Amino acid sequence: MAFPPMSTPVAAMKRPALRADNVSASAMMAPALILVGVFILIPAVVAVIGSFFDFSMTSSSWTFVGGANYRHAATDPLFWLAISNNIFIVIGSVISQVGGGAILAAILDRGIRRGSVVYRTIIFMPVVISSIAVAFVWMLILDPNVGPLNAIVKTLGLTPPRLGWLGDPSISLWMLLLIAAWQNVGFQMMLILAGLQAIPKENYEAASLDGARGLTAFWYITLPGIRNVLVLATLITVIGGFKVFDLVFVTTGGGPANATQVLGTYTYTQAFAFGNMGYANAMAVVLLVTAALLGWLQVRLSHRA
Repeated sequence: MAFPPMSTPVAAMKRPALRADNVSASAMMAPALILVGVFILIPAVVAVIGSFFDFSMTSSSWTFVGGANYRHAATDPLFWLAISNNIFIVIGSVISQVGGGAILAAILDRGIRRGSVVYRTIIFMPVVISSIAVAFVWMLILDPNVGPLNAIVKTLGLTPPRLGWLGDPSISLWMLLLIAAWQNVGFQMMLILAGLQAIPKENYEAASLDGARGLTAFWYITLPGIRNVLVLATLITVIGGFKVFDLVFVTTGGGPANATQVLGTYTYTQAFAFGNMGYANAMAVVLLVTAALLGWLQVRLSHRA
């Protein structure tokens, strides 16, 4: 006597339940998908379309110019200056934030036992402060008339910059790098610290029995253990460096003499100060493509982890 396969009725019974689960999941995801569509996808599509037109905020007419806005960007020295400043901030941020975060994480993981929670909280605190508030606080600290930094420098017998810390084109970008590092190094520290503490202690004990200590243990155990975390921290910092806007806009506005101009502030200036919306859209698309490529790279590397 032949029996019917058991999988057929069971699968038939599971199918409605599976369909109901899919409907429930789709219903729960719908609000998020709508928000993504309204606030990310639609503006991105409008920016791409607008980058091929010449128009302004005060005019309702759009003139199709093809790739003229992109050709203009390719020959605009300020556009390339903004790109180079972004790259400077990216490289400096990786060194100061990821490197500084790794050092702080190592100190808190191995060096400091008592009060480490307090130190973590203090270092992490600037991360939760908005960039606007951070900018205003540092503008006060760096103020050449009432800021405490000038008084400290004079107390040490040194001469502060004549044009101010944010007014001197030769150091203003470095000061922005310092402020960004102060604000974000705590986040990188916590990320890397979590990676360090996820490494099994048994690995170090086994390595110690084999005579591997110090730099050898760091090279063969610690570094491979946090390699993926370091990659993630670096990519987050790189994307943040290309997207930087509010800190620069509030503290220097891209000045002095465009010394701190980045792609975000230059796009804003072209759009809302000069009314070149088409050109601003073209630069926004360049920034969007750069961030998308870096995001794709982050996902690829995360999947390899």
